[in-house]
Amino acid sequence: MKHVIVVGAGIIGLMCALRLVREGARVTVLDGDADDQDVFRAGASAAAAGMLAPFDAEGSAHADLALASFDLWRSWAPEAPWAGAVRFDGAVIACASEADAAALQARVMVAGRRAQALARSEIVKRSGVAAHFDHGVFIADEGVADPIAVLTGLKVQLRAMGVRLLFDQEVSRLTPTAAHTFAGDEHSADKIVLAPGVWANEPLTTVVPALRHVRPAKGHLVAVKTVKPLKTTLHAPGFYVARRNEDTVLGATMQFDVYERRVEPAQVARLLDAAEAAAPGAFKPTGAAWAGIRPMSPDGWPMIGPSHGALVAAGHSRNGWLLAPITAEIITAYVFGAPIPSHWAALSPQRFET
Repeated sequence: MKHVIVVGAGIIGLMCALRLVREGARVTVLDGDADDQDVFRAGASAAAAGMLAPFDAEGSAHADLALASFDLWRSWAPEAPWAGAVRFDGAVIACASEADAAALQARVMVAGRRAQALARSEIVKRSGVAAHFDHGVFIADEGVADPIAVLTGLKVQLRAMGVRLLFDQEVSRLTPTAAHTFAGDEHSADKIVLAPGVWANEPLTTVVPALRHVRPAKGHLVAVKTVKPLKTTLHAPGFYVARRNEDTVLGATMQFDVYERRVEPAQVARLLDAAEAAAPGAFKPTGAAWAGIRPMSPDGWPMIGPSHGALVAAGHSRNGWLLAPITAEIITAYVFGAPIPSHWAALSPQRFET
């Protein structure tokens, strides 16, 4: 039986642990933070919106990866204890012109997915928001996870499967087969997976220099109430709005190279103003706002694969929640020596090490 250590207990690390233990590995998860879930903690996962949106505005060479990961969310969720915390209601994408809407619809349909062009009245009907957009597209394959509920459920699930989850265990020294912590403990394994988000410390970046390329990006979210029930996620210029289990969130700003988590009123106002301009009176702030720090890679796509004796799962940028399951699949393939397709190999952190 292979023993694997996963460093990092965000959505990437926990999903990797789940997939590895299902494959038969013995897994230990180490995290330098305390064992609680709060939007104000350091990790990005709990503070995120939880968007599962495989179609971005411009398309990507890795679109098949995003779709594969979305499909894994749909297949894994029904049997999981956190199933009720993930919604698959689709999304309405507001477009600047009829031509933009047609191009987006065509791209979605070429990928074999369902998309419907919408006029203004249909946008209102589909989303439940009286937004001032004349053109849009409804995409069936989109969802949203409630981060804290899913993370909490994953930890319950993993412990029930025999995974050791050890918190307040920041790594002080790393080798290909052992992780030493500042608490004075040594954990040995056959493989070590690094999923530290944006918080890779010097002991990790010394061993895996590619982690130095992960750049922080601060993003604000605002909890809102809607005048009418929000039927599906709405993406529009300057904002998106998504309904989760316990709340509805308006997001998200982007400030590069910022680590501090202080809520900035100007950034909150920017989101609220964009939403008000698009749909006057539709959204009312509840008074709750917070900021998370995303781990951005230089090209926007994650680093997944071997580097200097470790396996890396980092730099997921704005798509950490969406790409968590496919990341777990790729890491598990590396751990167990399965064939690595070329489009998985292209995500290797070695692309930033030359």
